[in-house]
Amino acid sequence: MDLNEIWQEHKRFILMVAAGFLTFFVANSVIEGMYRADIRSALRGVSKDRQTLADELYRASDREAAELENDALRVGYDKLVAASAFRPRAEFDLAQTPGTPQNAYITAVERLEDRLLDLASQKRAILPDGLGLETVQTLNVDLVERHLHAVDLLERAVQMALEAGVRRVRRIDVSLDPAFKSNRGLGAIERTKVQIETDSTAEAVTEWLTLAETPVGPDGGGTAASVRLQPLPFQDLEMSRVSNKENEVRTSITFVVVRVHELNTDDEDDTL
Repeated sequence: MDLNEIWQEHKRFILMVAAGFLTFFVANSVIEGMYRADIRSALRGVSKDRQTLADELYRASDREAAELENDALRVGYDKLVAASAFRPRAEFDLAQTPGTPQNAYITAVERLEDRLLDLASQKRAILPDGLGLETVQTLNVDLVERHLHAVDLLERAVQMALEAGVRRVRRIDVSLDPAFKSNRGLGAIERTKVQIETDSTAEAVTEWLTLAETPVGPDGGGTAASVRLQPLPFQDLEMSRVSNKENEVRTSITFVVVRVHELNTDDEDDTL
């Protein structure tokens, strides 16, 4: 069979194949002309990424520097915790008191009531009946501990108020951090609030806050050293004039027992 016969017999197929080649050539030329720069840029990007992945991202010196920075942050964190976290006195610390937590709370409250009532009598001041404290009857050790710390702060704050010249404590209210009884967790900082409302002169309030914010070291001696172990932080302060009493103001101060919960320090570097 010669070429002429092949052409005559397969002419349609040959033309279709030729047309396909022509279409492919034209389309390839058009696409390359339109997207040549983008294609080359993409290829260069792929090559650069391959080189980056081949290089070591973090060196031993980088890890050492990160560890030093982490150690410095931890030291700073520990200092902040020591400065802000409430430090209970021995009789308000369950770890240092005998008997059950509930008995420790009852005993501590009875003693502080006697001390504050004696001081109020000496200063001719008025305190609310029972100091406004609720009865804590529970087997929940964490709950008792928080109330113990709250009454510890309460005694310190009220004693400073009386020493500063406050002559009437109208109301005392203790409230735990709302997150304590919730399911969402306490977070890094827990605050138990101790709200104290008084009637006094503005000068007495100023002196009270000065005492509360000025700690006395253990070498200070006397009663001051036992109640002014650390500054007592307060969250809210409200003042208003007492009607019919020109020189008196009604003051509500909310002190806080700060409890700092440990950070998660799980070491995950071993997986690197």
